[in-house]
Amino acid sequence: MVNLKRYLVLPSEVTAFEHNYLTRLNKIALYFFYAHIPIFMLVAWAADTGPLFALILSIAVLIGPTIAQFTFQSERAKSMVYGFTAMAMGALLVHFGQGPVQIEMHFYFFALLAMLCMFANPAVNLVAAVTVAVHHLLFWWLLPSSVFNYDASIWVVAVHAAFVVLETVAACFISRRFFDDVIGLEKIVRARTREVHLILNNIGQGFMTVDLHGTMSDERSTIVSSWFGESGDATTFQEYVSKVDAGVGEWFELGLESLRDGFLPTEVSIDQLPKRINLNGSILELSYKPINDASGALEKLLIIISDITSEIEREQAEVQQKQLMHIFENIMRDKLGFLQFLAEADDMIEAVAGQKYADLPHLKRIIHTIKGNAGLFGMASIASLCHELEDEIVLESRAPEQERLTTLKNEWKTTCAKLDHLLGERSGENIEINDADYKDVVRALLNRDDPDKIAEMIQSWKLETAQRRLEFIKQQAESLATRMGKQHIEVKVESNNLRLESAKWASFWSSFTHILRNSIDHGIESQEEREQMGKSGPGSIHIETYVDKDEFVIAVEDDGRGVDWQSIADKAIEAKLPHATEADLVNALFKDGISTKKVVTLFSGRGVGMGAVHEECAKRGGQIELKSQAGKGTAFMFRFPLDKSIYQPAPRLEASAA
Repeated sequence: MVNLKRYLVLPSEVTAFEHNYLTRLNKIALYFFYAHIPIFMLVAWAADTGPLFALILSIAVLIGPTIAQFTFQSERAKSMVYGFTAMAMGALLVHFGQGPVQIEMHFYFFALLAMLCMFANPAVNLVAAVTVAVHHLLFWWLLPSSVFNYDASIWVVAVHAAFVVLETVAACFISRRFFDDVIGLEKIVRARTREVHLILNNIGQGFMTVDLHGTMSDERSTIVSSWFGESGDATTFQEYVSKVDAGVGEWFELGLESLRDGFLPTEVSIDQLPKRINLNGSILELSYKPINDASGALEKLLIIISDITSEIEREQAEVQQKQLMHIFENIMRDKLGFLQFLAEADDMIEAVAGQKYADLPHLKRIIHTIKGNAGLFGMASIASLCHELEDEIVLESRAPEQERLTTLKNEWKTTCAKLDHLLGERSGENIEINDADYKDVVRALLNRDDPDKIAEMIQSWKLETAQRRLEFIKQQAESLATRMGKQHIEVKVESNNLRLESAKWASFWSSFTHILRNSIDHGIESQEEREQMGKSGPGSIHIETYVDKDEFVIAVEDDGRGVDWQSIADKAIEAKLPHATEADLVNALFKDGISTKKVVTLFSGRGVGMGAVHEECAKRGGQIELKSQAGKGTAFMFRFPLDKSIYQPAPRLEASAA
């Protein structure tokens, strides 16, 4: 019984949609009933039951609903009145239609019972059913001619009542379904909307839609307002987002213009829209989903905004961790060499950030050298920043903004601070002595050699062994080859037992990496190319240090394709450099901006590295010799005046048997 009551009685809440719907329907119902008056008068005239009487009774019946229409506040209550009025009007029709077809006039009751389902309220149908039942019973008892055109018995009234009950049951079901599925749809949508908003406002993402002019829909995630604030007067997304980042707003407007023009494919235009916003240190990612209309044409964009700050920080932490591990591997292989690199790079980065460079080409050489060595030692973040700075210099033909240079310095400081935990004291005061050096000293002492000679041998232990330096260069070359996809290269080194003053030669070794890059990237062919040229075995690079009379020589030789002199000549002509002789072309090779690479990569293509090597060689009074043969290979020889920074021990003699 409780369930039946709950089914027949509507919920107390009246939604805005239901109120507006019933307001309109009640007005129509009143007009509909007033339109009956001339019809009833016509029927009364035809049945000779008094047209004037029909007019008076019809107006009398309609007084009640008219008053209700203008005084009742509840639209549902008005509907109940119209349920009663409908049956009252049916009673008038049957009364005025007395005659042969009076019984057919009863169809009016059943038609209106069905039409009352439009009020979507079972109670209206019940009021109408009760009204027609009471009417038939009362008038059958008091004035039967008003209802039937024959002498009807009580069972006839019962049959009429039974059909009314049957239709009312069906009408109540239809009314309630109409209320739940149509009138109550607003509640369903509102409930679903609340659920969707609850989800959207708790998943940490912002959702909103815009049309092709950027006009924002009213519906959006609450978190969007927490990021960008209230929209205020802003009606477009570009205006809204410009409050926090004007550049993104302009970029978005340009992207929408491209979408509206339709010149580019939709996917391409969407891909050109801004992807990220930096919001007070937080990184917001923007992604877009196209929304098409029924014809398949682009109508709107769904903008999805995500806070990826923690994700970026996690990725950066992982990258830094991998970078530190890579650096640590290099430290384990050659701590002394790495410390020298740090000291040299400290000075170079200080020169860059402090604008202590001669001119723009000098700045380019410094940055290029930092990039090269940072890459070799596993400092990917430093190498990447240097590459970006090089791009800015090339594109704008001026030094980067001080803020960008400071960013490099800060990144360097951050990296070095983390390295201090691994390195401890950066002192390079250790003395390295190998077994051969030890035996030489012992032998000299046993042979009672010249004390000055023995002292010189011991003093040389403060110098770095060339073998150690070359071994590290070999590792650098092999690492470079792997990164460039040329794992087939073999690197051989030979030091001839020399020792070098590390401080004096540190910056030269830093620039020397450009020679390695040149040999690996430009010189050595791919394995397939070598096979096509009839070269057997892997490509090779030979690096040697030796003393030739009064000169210290560093030689690098590869068996690659040789220098492309025609390309060098073309570049020299383009740069308006001398190019008539071989000497001119060699000189051009070491000028800034000259490179045979057609595409700039993280490894080469700037035409700066060789200039850096030439500069370091000239600082030490050295000269560069270059020999190259097409298809056979290239040899570089760096010749420096022999001085006290180079130590060459006397040839070793076997100890006497005595």
